[in-house]
Amino acid sequence: MKYFYRILLLVLLMFPIKVWAVTFNVLVLPADILNVCNNYYCYDEASNVFAEDVIENFNNSRGITAPTIESVRAKISTNPNLKALTANTLRKYNRANNLDMQAIKNISDAFGAKSVLLISSAATTKKSNLRRSIWEVLDLSSRFSIVYPYELETNAVLIDTVNGLVMWSGNYRKRLGNNNNEFKAKTPSEAALKLEQLDMYSKAIVGRSIAQNVTLRFFPKSSDPVVSPKSTQNAAPSTFFRMNAPTYDVFKSKEIKNENESDFGEIIYGL
Repeated sequence: MKYFYRILLLVLLMFPIKVWAVTFNVLVLPADILNVCNNYYCYDEASNVFAEDVIENFNNSRGITAPTIESVRAKISTNPNLKALTANTLRKYNRANNLDMQAIKNISDAFGAKSVLLISSAATTKKSNLRRSIWEVLDLSSRFSIVYPYELETNAVLIDTVNGLVMWSGNYRKRLGNNNNEFKAKTPSEAALKLEQLDMYSKAIVGRSIAQNVTLRFFPKSSDPVVSPKSTQNAAPSTFFRMNAPTYDVFKSKEIKNENESDFGEIIYGL
């Protein structure tokens, strides 16, 4: 019998039992997921750009998975009832941050998820409640030489669809344009540069922060919960999206040192 246990112990040492970690499936829904080539520049809307980076961070992490935007959009498009439900739900959220919990649960069930992350983003002004696409504002400013202080406002909310609860929400604001509030693109190359700067802002700030905060809701006190994209490590300050974070290690310009950290919502640094 002792010989048998020795053999068993030897086998266990040679072939250790793999311990499976808990994995959470999160459905990421940008408010503009159904708006494909819906602007003059035919660029992805800001909420889609941010959602892509959040999904990339999730799928590079150790405990959260999320279907790609393309796969989610494809499934929604092939189901008329699901498409109508999703469009109506996201419209409510995008316009007034209205959360239809039952509708969101029905959408999440269609994807086999128990958590949904909604992301909306729009260009706003302090003197008007009108919310426009960032590309619509860029088109108007370029055509009519409008000079006005616009902000890019982004909202994210994580929902537990099983219990109908909001697990986390964050708000991010970023002033658009240069120091003279000029926000224009007279040539295709200038418009393409705006898209590159939006992508950099997403990877370095919004997408990364949202992914980190959501990860910490599932894995409290976790160490380095999100693998950040390597491209953000050497990012330079943008001349288009003026970064307001006070001591963010990626951005070193004098312009950002004394701004209010709350402009970025609940950001987790140094993870």
